[in-house]
Order: sequence, then C-alpha cells, then structure tokens
Amino acid sequence: MRNQRFLAKTLLVIPLIWSGIAMAGEIVLGNLQDLSGPTSVLGNAVTRGAEVAVEKINAAGGFKGDKIKLITADTKGNVQEAIKAFTRLVDHEKAIAVLGPPVSNIGLAIAPIANEKKIPVVGSFIDPRVTVQENGEPQPSMFLIQPTSVQYAEIIASYANEKLGYKKFAVLYDQSNAFAVSMLKPFKAYIEKRGGSVVAEETYTKSDKDYRAQLNKIKSAGADVLYIPNYTQDLVITVKQAKQIGLNLPMVSGLDAAPPFASLVGDPEATNNIYFANNFSDKEPQLAEVRNAYKAKFNEDPINKAYLGYDKVTVILKAIELGGGASGPQIINGLSQVKDVQGTTGILTLSPKTHQPVGLSMVMYKIDNGKYQEIGRYVPESHK
Repeated sequence: MRNQRFLAKTLLVIPLIWSGIAMAGEIVLGNLQDLSGPTSVLGNAVTRGAEVAVEKINAAGGFKGDKIKLITADTKGNVQEAIKAFTRLVDHEKAIAVLGPPVSNIGLAIAPIANEKKIPVVGSFIDPRVTVQENGEPQPSMFLIQPTSVQYAEIIASYANEKLGYKKFAVLYDQSNAFAVSMLKPFKAYIEKRGGSVVAEETYTKSDKDYRAQLNKIKSAGADVLYIPNYTQDLVITVKQAKQIGLNLPMVSGLDAAPPFASLVGDPEATNNIYFANNFSDKEPQLAEVRNAYKAKFNEDPINKAYLGYDKVTVILKAIELGGGASGPQIINGLSQVKDVQGTTGILTLSPKTHQPVGLSMVMYKIDNGKYQEIGRYVPESHK
C-alpha cells in the first residue's frame, strides 16, 4: 500500500509532454534573429510576427492545451554570435524547434549543428545550399518557407525581361553575402538564355559604405536597368548614391525593397522606378487578421518579414501534429509532410526531397517617388 501511495505521488510530479491526451505543459520555440545588427530591420520584424502568432495561440488556450513559449536570441548579424545563440537556445533553453533568420549566411553556419542535434530550423534563408546538401540530399533539419534564390531570381529576371522588355542589365551586389551571391547566377542564366546580357557586374563587401565608383562604371556601361539583389541597408545606400552621381536607371530588386525601404531612404526622388518581388499581397484576405493584431500590439504596419515570422510558428505547430509529437525528430518528420497549409504569404507545401516550398508565386510591386504600387502575383511561364 505504501508503495502504491508513493507511486501515485511520483506520477503527479512527472512533467508530461503533449500526446493528444497529456496534461497541459509548455512548448518552447527558439527564435534566432538579428535584433541589433545590420539586418535588424528584418530580424525584429520576424520576431514581432512570431510574437503575434504565439499570443493568439496562447490566448485561445494554447496548442493542444500547451502554452507556447517563444525565446528570442540576438545574432547581432554575426555568424559566430549566431552559432553560440543557437547552441544556447537548444542546450540551455531546451527549444524543440527554432525559427530561423531571413539570412543565408547564418543558415549555412547553423545547419551542421542543427543536423547533429536533430533540432528543426524553419527559416526564410533562400540560398538553396541551406536546405540541400552538395550530394543532392536535403539538409535533415533545415526547412524553407519562401521561394529559393533560384526561383526568386528567375521570377525577377522574367518580369524584367519579358514584361518590362529590358535586355541589357547591370548588376551591383555584395560579394561577401551568401544571399546576394545566390541571387546572381540564376538571374544571369535566365536573362542570357532569353537573349539578354549583363553588360556590367560590380561588387562590394559588407564593410563598404561607398559604391559611387561602381555606380559610375555602371552609368557608362549602356545598361537598360540595374539589378540590386541586396539587403535593405545596402539598397538605401545604393539609391542615395545613384542619385548623387546622376544615375537614373530603373532598378529591380528582391523583397528587401519592400517597406520600410522607401521611408528609410527619406527622399522620394531617389526611390523612383524600382520594381521588386514580394512574398504577399496587401489585398489578400488572409493577411487581415494578422495585420490588425500586429498594428494593435506594435502601433505600426507589419513589413513582409513579420508575416514570415507568423507563418514559421504556424508551420512548426502543424508539423507537431503531422509528426505525432513535440520532439525535434518528430517535428522534422512532420515538416516533411506539410502540404497545403494556408499561410499569410500563400499556400505552403514543403518538398520532402528539398525541404523547400513547392509552387509559391510572388507579388510584383513598383515604387514611384517613394510610393508603393502593387502590380499583382507573377509566375514565369517556365515555372507553370
């Protein structure tokens, strides 16, 4: 009898994990973002979007009765800081999954550690090497929820070439940035395959803050348009200095030209005739609830990365359902089964062969004198 009473008391204090009928507990999600470094505009937006998702779920009673705890670590935009922060989230904070950053350099750095520890990372790092190994096999723990740099660059190239009619391209990019480098090769290949050409290719590195020498070379190269696949802070420098030297070429870019880019420039004339591809459309109804909750919490409009932060939480929780539990290996298994999940940025299906999304389109925008104009969703004929 005494042994039975002891056993009963012991069972009451053993922590129980979610299993469909388990007692309420806590699901710890790590969030690895740049909060104070050169890409902090992006990292803070991802974090705030994730916080909106977590607050919504917890206010409704949690996920399967478990509260979600989001623990954020600052990478400071530095690879070594990111590695230390990721290790701390997993080993000390006991995160069972991590929301990854929209930065490919960081994704590449943490992939081997995530694979070793069997902790899934759901990110928006678009360099294909983050999710697919050199041998063609998927990186076991790394998952992407937006188009890869190949898909992304081809969408931008197709629109510039086939819709806008540009044939001669100049390129300015950060050669020390994995994201920018990964956006170059597929863009050039797509343009050249369709009879276009790159007449000027200029580079800089992360520490550079003056691109005027490169922009002057581009000015004299005879290009129709300038392709700038770079981070927001670099785009701000580019357009300001282009105006200073009288370079008036139209420009095409990625989603880093989305808000708040134009407001950061602060000069409407410098942000004119710029086209870019974004993850979402402000006109689509699935954004409304998230946008309203975000504005109520932070008293500002969300930028595109905020929606990606929200979707990362959504996808991880769906993977817990599909994988049958809340351990790292179970979530990895579940992520490989994600199919037709409604996200704010579109319908999300993850390929088990690449850990990348399948069939996502992008939304084209134009900036005229600092004002954003939505053009609509676009997919090249070759992607259909």
